[in-house]
Amino acid sequence: MRIAIVDDEQDELDCLSRRLEHQLSLLGYTENVIRCYRSAEEFLAAWHPGGCDLILLDIYMEGMPGIEAARRIRERDADCRLVFCTSSNAFASESYEVGAHYYLHKPFSDRDIMNMLRKLDLESYEFSRFITLPDGKRIFPRNIIYTEYHNHVVTMHMKKDGQLRTRISQAGFQGLLLEYPYFCCCAKGIILNFHEVSAQNGAMFTMSDGSAVAVSRRREKEVQEAYAAFLFQRMRKEMGE
Repeated sequence: MRIAIVDDEQDELDCLSRRLEHQLSLLGYTENVIRCYRSAEEFLAAWHPGGCDLILLDIYMEGMPGIEAARRIRERDADCRLVFCTSSNAFASESYEVGAHYYLHKPFSDRDIMNMLRKLDLESYEFSRFITLPDGKRIFPRNIIYTEYHNHVVTMHMKKDGQLRTRISQAGFQGLLLEYPYFCCCAKGIILNFHEVSAQNGAMFTMSDGSAVAVSRRREKEVQEAYAAFLFQRMRKEMGE
């Protein structure tokens, strides 16, 4: 998860960041990036649409209040999860206006944070995340089985749409896809989705569509370790649910 916490109190930032990381790990989300900001202005200067999966905003801050920051976020990003951290319900109607997903009331406990995470339905959100290709087409990464690169064209083998192709450099495509930890570059020009692996036999993966994807000898150890870590995290998620 890519998470931003915005609060003008450093103690609040430190506490929420620490507790949030712990509760996410209990649900099996162990590869998180949590960034903290001391003002809405600082956050908005660093943020770009699609850059965060979850944004937690304190409502009462010096300078720009959280509600105004949320309005500016929603003008450019309709999909990210928004949570307000507050000690009152004074802005309930405004939070509805900007599509807030939850109110985290101060002072909060570990149980409150866990309730928030369960309410946000992170697994469903994971399926709704998309990437935008250079031609403007949006695709859902979870629908990708694996991809192949050749002569400046990426071929995506999809669960629902057969094969899709787009003209893009391999480095550019990896930049879009590899931020999702369930993707792995297993050989030159080939990226696979661990969720779509149906069997593994040494350096060979059998994918959900029956395709066989080979791992290069140079990356074999790295890929096998990454797949083992993925399986462990998936098990933790299933146990957490």
